[in-house]
Amino acid sequence: MSAVIVSLVALGLFCAVFRMLHLSIYAGEPRLFYKEGSQFVNSVLDLCPIFKEIYMPPLIWGKSGHLQTFIYAKLGRVKSPYPRGERCSVMMPDGATMTFDVFEPHKTHPSKGDFTMVLCPGIANSSETTYICTFVHYAQEHGYRVAVLNHLGALSSVPLTSSRMFTYGCTEEYGAMVDNVLTRYPDTRLMGVGFSMGGNVVVKYVGEDLSREQKFLCIMSLCQGYDAEQAIELAKDWAHLRRMYGYAMTCNQKKMLRRHYDILLGKDVQEKHNIDADQVLAATSLYELDEAYGRRRAGFKSVKEYYVSSSCRYCINQISLPMFLLNATDDPLVPPPLVEIGKQYAMSHTNSLLVETRHGGHLGFFESGILTPDPITWLDRSALQYAEAIVTLFVANKLPHQKFKQA
Repeated sequence: MSAVIVSLVALGLFCAVFRMLHLSIYAGEPRLFYKEGSQFVNSVLDLCPIFKEIYMPPLIWGKSGHLQTFIYAKLGRVKSPYPRGERCSVMMPDGATMTFDVFEPHKTHPSKGDFTMVLCPGIANSSETTYICTFVHYAQEHGYRVAVLNHLGALSSVPLTSSRMFTYGCTEEYGAMVDNVLTRYPDTRLMGVGFSMGGNVVVKYVGEDLSREQKFLCIMSLCQGYDAEQAIELAKDWAHLRRMYGYAMTCNQKKMLRRHYDILLGKDVQEKHNIDADQVLAATSLYELDEAYGRRRAGFKSVKEYYVSSSCRYCINQISLPMFLLNATDDPLVPPPLVEIGKQYAMSHTNSLLVETRHGGHLGFFESGILTPDPITWLDRSALQYAEAIVTLFVANKLPHQKFKQA
């Protein structure tokens, strides 16, 4: 009898693990969203076979969006290189010191052209974050220069020189990096690349002033959520453990606030912006943190006003620049209701493409292998393949947005 009980328990555990890892869900080709009949997107797809191929995540754990996200967040990339670049700094009008790193290509691009990816990392990340390091090295190997923004407060080695840290939608630092890169390399062509929150920043930077379209060949927005207000509201829900992820991100931001306490939460800052430091450090959700600190320091009367100002949702529809949007269905931080915003944009704008995979989680996209994935992720490969397609069309003078300075 005991043997039967043990067998039933073992069977139950096996079924639970089988379901938890989503092993019954088959890997498939990505879903593509774009405006029907778009000649430009069809040209891009002809040059990007990766979007028509099956994305194969690691066999044992790769179909779990939670594990993809957790492994990315805690372990980063497999065998991640740590490229060495030149650190640059720009003094912002309010006294903040913005820094970014420039990584030169390892070889001349096959087209003989000069191309620079200007990259905005995800929340609280920098050029030293492992997934950024992997992407930078991969781009360098393909002949691209990469400039990476370091979010204010993200680097412990770089002291803050003003009483503010990064915010969800502030584009000033990214814009300063773009202008500095163009000054340093006047003959280069730019590609804007944003990861997660950085995708929101890049898209918002272009959308809030359409004259900035002329600075770029294209934009790539990878795993962003499009609407801060809706994202924070969804983060309050326990479904798919979103509240847990929100708590973890809140703790991470509070850690940064503690590290820079004297300048970010000093007595003069508290008095000037009506901030209660105890309430800030007691926050357990992003909404509570933004009510106690974020919106006050940024000068907004309400959290809603702060989120609306921070979101690219309200300016993305003005953009006609070629744009690649990537999201995963099982992303626990960016659930399907948020991705609908990107889908609607892609299906109504001739030069945009949204690619949605079944698996990948949030910035994971590990692929191949049984337990140990490949060092280069599907996200890395898809972004580089899109970039190569844009270069090919640019060199052939077939980009739809032909106001660029030609060589």
